[in-house]
Amino acid sequence: MPQPVRASAFRHMPQRVKAARIVLFLLAGFLIITALAALAEADAALSAVERYSEVPGLMPSVLHAAEQKAVVQTSVARTGMLWGVVYAALALVLAARFGKGGNALRVGTIVYGAWLCVVSIFALALTADVAPTATVIGDVAELAAGILLIVLMVHREGIAWFSRVRT
Repeated sequence: MPQPVRASAFRHMPQRVKAARIVLFLLAGFLIITALAALAEADAALSAVERYSEVPGLMPSVLHAAEQKAVVQTSVARTGMLWGVVYAALALVLAARFGKGGNALRVGTIVYGAWLCVVSIFALALTADVAPTATVIGDVAELAAGILLIVLMVHREGIAWFSRVRT
């Protein structure tokens, strides 16, 4: 277990800890933007299917398949939007606590990064063929951010910053 470092040893947050904090802030904004984009993309697909349903001469089976895909895209996008907002709120809470947080915050950030990796891999594996493009891009960004958070938090500077004695 690392020895606590005196608070006077740290006048400023180390660069790698600042980088992790910035990743969390950027991830929160990106998750909200991609959630809204995925929802807009899925709704556009659903409205396109509704417009084509009125065109005479289209085969019902083709129209039904397109409608089913649009419905699945919409439900995947809505679910992704809900979880994106939850993950964004958690990222904002973690990032806001970096200045005064202890070792539990560092461990929580590592767990959050690992969870992002696991969830994004499963989301890519299960929904990549039916999900809107924005959802897939969001999943790839979550995977990259999760890996980056883990790497930055297990570094020596991160351990020392979150293990320091606070006055």
